[in-house]
Amino acid sequence: MAWWDNLVATWVGIPLQFRLILLFVVGAVVGGQINRAVYRWTWHPKQYDPWTPPHPEAPQRNLFDKVPIFGWLGLARESKVHGTAHWVQPLLIELGCAFFFAWYYHWIISGQLVPMTVNVPLTAAQSHAIYLQHIVLIIFMTIATFVDFDSRTIPDYVTVPGFLLGLVLCWLLPFVGLPIPSGPFFGYAAPGTQIPAIPLNAAILSPWPDSWNGAGGLAFALFLAAGWWFALCPKLVWWRGGTVKFVRYLFASFVKYSLNWQYLGMLVLLLTFVSLAWGMGGPAVWQAVFTGLLGMAFAGMLIWLVRVFASIAMGQEAMGFGDVTLMCMIGVYIGWQPVMVIFFLAPFIACVFALVNYLLTGDAYLAYGPYLCIATLVTMIFWSTLWQNYGPLMGLGWILPAMFLALPLVLGGMLMAWVWFKFRFIYPDEA
Repeated sequence: MAWWDNLVATWVGIPLQFRLILLFVVGAVVGGQINRAVYRWTWHPKQYDPWTPPHPEAPQRNLFDKVPIFGWLGLARESKVHGTAHWVQPLLIELGCAFFFAWYYHWIISGQLVPMTVNVPLTAAQSHAIYLQHIVLIIFMTIATFVDFDSRTIPDYVTVPGFLLGLVLCWLLPFVGLPIPSGPFFGYAAPGTQIPAIPLNAAILSPWPDSWNGAGGLAFALFLAAGWWFALCPKLVWWRGGTVKFVRYLFASFVKYSLNWQYLGMLVLLLTFVSLAWGMGGPAVWQAVFTGLLGMAFAGMLIWLVRVFASIAMGQEAMGFGDVTLMCMIGVYIGWQPVMVIFFLAPFIACVFALVNYLLTGDAYLAYGPYLCIATLVTMIFWSTLWQNYGPLMGLGWILPAMFLALPLVLGGMLMAWVWFKFRFIYPDEA
């Protein structure tokens, strides 16, 4: 990608300290727009941010209110309308984005993301492609996190553009995702051996199969893309009343709500994009797009199965569908392999936050989306260590993802046993 190489060469010509300052400023500005999205896309939109028309009872606003970070100090005067500390969270979001944009840039260009087996540094174009892709993902995850905390829902306004933009980045910048050694994959290389980094792809740790480049690979990719579209389409899923009623309601609601120019147009554009990536993009682009689609499918299917079996076991909805679309979005950026790490990390992170929240507020409800996002961020930051310690499990091949897709069934059985035990011996009066 000559255009990207030239753009990065111009950027790295700026002294590092000035680049970090610029990224700090950009992070603060982007943080302001994250706040704008959070307050507009929450279930009950709020008039907190300076880009939204003020509340009728709020004092008059001025231009300084739109200055990132510092503007919120002035907006604290609206506390009588919105609450005493309404300005603290958005100020911290903008300040956090400013520091993170600069820190994460330095983290990546200093090689901290690359496994230790790699002894050939990433080129500037490669490291900056990874940085851009990760920052885009983090922006969408930050919006999803705070919307979910606020309204306990993750709207399609966040996950759909995030997914589609992730696919576009797979085409524009094929060296995306997370870096791994070109081989040996683990341990140390022999003295004098040059080991460059390659992007994590769907076939690792095996050579890319030729069959995935053929018509069969295209058909499978189109199937995955169409499956994401169908899952996204509004429809009525009615489990009661038997199979006939289920199919009838599903089909009728799908025809009524989804067969319109908006959804059909999205399907046509999506399938066209995948077809062009296969036919015109070249091997690197096709591998990136195919890897993204497979990551989307695996991540979404894993969380969807957890949602289904946990809901059956508990007799109530255990997880919103927004968590499924969130993981679909995350999967297209990082591939299917890191999703398995996220799957294990997220519950531990959630337990810590849930315990603290329960002790402070007495609220036992858990919005799971934010912890999926935090686990994703931890996985990206500490990817080098995670790859060296847990990457060898990839040697199990297809058995590993199959085991993970079976785990939700085991989880459902464990939850069902716990529910039975709880109402049988602990709370028999509530059974």
